[in-house]
Amino acid sequence: MWTTGNGVLSSFTNGFHEGIGMHYAPRLFLSALIVAVTAALPLFAADDSGGEPFSIGVYLGPSIPSASIEQVYNTLDTLGIGAAYQSASSLGFHLGAKLRFGLNDAFSFSGGLQFTQFPGQDQTATLDDGTRCLLQTVTTFVPFYAGFTFIPIKRLVRPYISAEAMYTYKSVSIATRSDIFENLIVGQGQELEPKTARGGAAFTGGVEFNLGGLKPFIELKYNMTNLVGKSDGEETMSFLNVSLGLVF
Repeated sequence: MWTTGNGVLSSFTNGFHEGIGMHYAPRLFLSALIVAVTAALPLFAADDSGGEPFSIGVYLGPSIPSASIEQVYNTLDTLGIGAAYQSASSLGFHLGAKLRFGLNDAFSFSGGLQFTQFPGQDQTATLDDGTRCLLQTVTTFVPFYAGFTFIPIKRLVRPYISAEAMYTYKSVSIATRSDIFENLIVGQGQELEPKTARGGAAFTGGVEFNLGGLKPFIELKYNMTNLVGKSDGEETMSFLNVSLGLVF
C-alpha cells in the first residue's frame, strides 16, 4: 500500500505486480547461497587438470518479460531479426558485468551483477475512494548472480551453459505523471511500492568466440527473480535477456 499526502493508493496491478512478502526468506536464501557456493568450489576444483583463467566481461541488450516472449518470436518469424530486435528493445533493456574462472577442465565459477529496466509499463491504480486510473511506471531489477558454467568445447567457437542462483532487488516508480494524481504525487520517480529483495535462479545458453585476448559472445539468459520469499498469491516474475558482450 502506498500512502500519499492526500489519499491512499489501495492497490495497483501490472505484469510485474508483487506484494511485500516475507522479510527473512531472501536473507536466508542469500546466506545459504554463499555457504553452498563456498562448499562446492573445492569439489569442482579437485581435478588438477586446470581450467580457464580469470576473466571479466561486459554485456548489454534487450530484456523481454516472459509474457511478451511469444510476441517477439512472432515478430522475428514474420518481419525478421531487425523488427524483432526493435520490438524487444522497446520492452526493456539491461547492462551488466560478469566474471568467470576455471575450477577444472570443463567447469568454471561464474557470477556478476546486472541493471535491468522495463520502462513504460501500464499499471492500473485504485484509490481508496474507488477511483481508478492508468499510470505508466518503470520497473527496475538489480540482480546479483553466482553459480557454475559448463564449457564442453574450448576452441575457436565455445558454446556454454550456466546455472546460477540470483538475489534481486526490485523497485517500481512512476514514469509519467497523471492528471488524477497531480495533487497526490511529487513527480516523476515517485516510488509506488517499497523496494523488495527476492531469491531466484537464472539459466543461460551462449556462444563465445575465442579471438585471443578478446572473446565476443552472444547469450540468452532466462531469469526467474522471485522463487524464494514470495508472498501468498504473488506470481513468479521472469524475463529473458538477449545479450551481446565482450570477455577480456
